[in-house]
Amino acid sequence: MKKMFYSITTLEPLIITQNSDDPTMYETLQYIRGTVIQGIFAQYYIKANQTADNEFTRLIVSGDCVFSNAYPSIGDQIYFPAPFSIVRKKYPPKAGADNGLKKEKALDLLVVKTDDQTKGISQLITINSGEVSPITIPKEIRLHNEIDDQKRTTKERILFNYQSLPAGMIFKGFISIKDEKDESRMKSLFPQNTEIRMGRSATSEYGKVKFNWIDQEQENAKPEGEVILTLLSDTIIYNDKGFSSLLQNDFENYLEDSKILESLSRKARIEGFLNIWKLRKPSENVFAAGSSFLLDKLPANADYVLNYGLGERTQEGYGQVSFSIQKPAVFEYDYVEFKKQTISKPLVMPGLTKEILTEAFYNRKKEEVIGHALRDADATHPKIESNHLLGKLKAMAFSPGVFKGFLDNLRQTAKSHLTKSYVGNKNLEEHFRGIISGEIKIYTSDPNVDISRFDNELKGIYFEQFLNQLRRKNKTHE
Repeated sequence: MKKMFYSITTLEPLIITQNSDDPTMYETLQYIRGTVIQGIFAQYYIKANQTADNEFTRLIVSGDCVFSNAYPSIGDQIYFPAPFSIVRKKYPPKAGADNGLKKEKALDLLVVKTDDQTKGISQLITINSGEVSPITIPKEIRLHNEIDDQKRTTKERILFNYQSLPAGMIFKGFISIKDEKDESRMKSLFPQNTEIRMGRSATSEYGKVKFNWIDQEQENAKPEGEVILTLLSDTIIYNDKGFSSLLQNDFENYLEDSKILESLSRKARIEGFLNIWKLRKPSENVFAAGSSFLLDKLPANADYVLNYGLGERTQEGYGQVSFSIQKPAVFEYDYVEFKKQTISKPLVMPGLTKEILTEAFYNRKKEEVIGHALRDADATHPKIESNHLLGKLKAMAFSPGVFKGFLDNLRQTAKSHLTKSYVGNKNLEEHFRGIISGEIKIYTSDPNVDISRFDNELKGIYFEQFLNQLRRKNKTHE
């Protein structure tokens, strides 16, 4: 048995949908489900082999490979669902005049009782060196139009929102294999730095991620005496009739030679969708992630449970457990509020996002150029009174190259009109040539947005607006 650890870095916003009470809002989970990872491997296996053969069934479907959930990670710390037994005091200590601000405490109700009022921790957390620290993920919400699939146009007044995880996040998970010979087979499907798409709307501006295999320290189950089993993902337990159960006795049947002394758990209900059937999977009652169980000793099958999960459908990410996150001897922690996460800039800006940003920036620059042209025309003195010359110049304004060629071949009589008229300290011929060469800036640039491909177009707009304004001035004068 072996665990292969991986990391997923989001290059675009990511949506891992969950059930929502609002029909106009598609909400996202804060982690990547094991079923999503399983589906990606299934997709790439079929793509590489052009078939779903017996090996596909063994590796992807039957359970020879277990695909865990992938949870957010910062540095070496992985954030997992907060155990329900770890709570904060409802009224934390206040600052004192002599001792400064006291640290807020978190208690583990599985091993200690308290008369104080408490409140739970609903976020993902990490526990390290006696500290409990939650993570707050800055989710993004974007408005979209629904698309008419036949006409490929937007439906009027039909709007919905996508809630997404931001680009730049890192998630870590693992794949457990029963036969180490399968390691090279699985890794061949995803070489290092493979860019893939996952989640909802992965064909548009969402879901682009980078997949990497990584080295990660593996948890070893060696504690003696009482231990705490913590569920890191929802866990499906069957009774002897083959139905999902929430009874402690049925849960205990999955632990060899170990008894539950205390527990603090919650139930949840899951259901899935099997795309190949276009049908929902049967719903199941489950022990929710974050449920904790105090055991009299480490189960005899602890190593197997750590690697392959507890309960049913573990190959889909259900039944992930830990025996080391909570310790019976530790009943109090320092609660450290999460410091705002600095999410690194994604390595690749999403293509559609880049186009939208460029188009918006171009429209702003177009307005800036038009304003610049009108101000320069008003400042031109003396005015050029030959509308015929202005009309000829305007006809050449569509291309700076053509415009320059026209200036080069302009007769001296016509050119004298330009050399006698000034904008600032330059006559019009010098002014026009300065704009064509780029010496005179007609719009401000931005290091984050490249609109160099629009440079000639913007210069043409400038010349057209400038000459139009001079002709208007002449007509007004007449």
